[in-house]
Amino acid sequence: MSESNAPKPAPPRTLTRLAGDALIETIDGPMEIAKLVGKIIPVLTRMPAGNLGFRMMTQIREIEPEAPLLALQNVDGQTVVVGADHVFVTADGAEVRASELSSGARLESGWTYPPGYPIPDAEEYAPEIRAKPWETPVVIRSSDPAGRGPVFGGSVSGTKTYFLTFGARCRAQI
Repeated sequence: MSESNAPKPAPPRTLTRLAGDALIETIDGPMEIAKLVGKIIPVLTRMPAGNLGFRMMTQIREIEPEAPLLALQNVDGQTVVVGADHVFVTADGAEVRASELSSGARLESGWTYPPGYPIPDAEEYAPEIRAKPWETPVVIRSSDPAGRGPVFGGSVSGTKTYFLTFGARCRAQI
């Protein structure tokens, strides 16, 4: 078999299991993962030194045609739908599957304000966080079954993590 006819190696196993409409933080702003299939795009990630930066998300594809889905809502009122096996990074750096999250779980966030920054008392913020000091983690309000559907994922060069517009950091590949 010639090199041009050799089968391509399988893409790396991914820990990302996102519903198609889940928004990824890209260099071009929030984008639905299903619209990125087959593309390569810079995504927001945590660099080894701890700062935020961009690395390339590649091998964006449908991972499974049908998987159990969960709708996660954070205390800001944002919702994201992910596969039950989707892996998040917690506020203390551990990894946790979406199916293991419950109310009060704290995930690493890409949002950055100075410690103690008072959240404005404005309607675009959830009532329970208005006029309170800023907390860095994304705090889960609820996790509810969301049926079944296709899940998507990809690989991120170097850091193997990325951020959702939902605010939480996720694992990409192993």
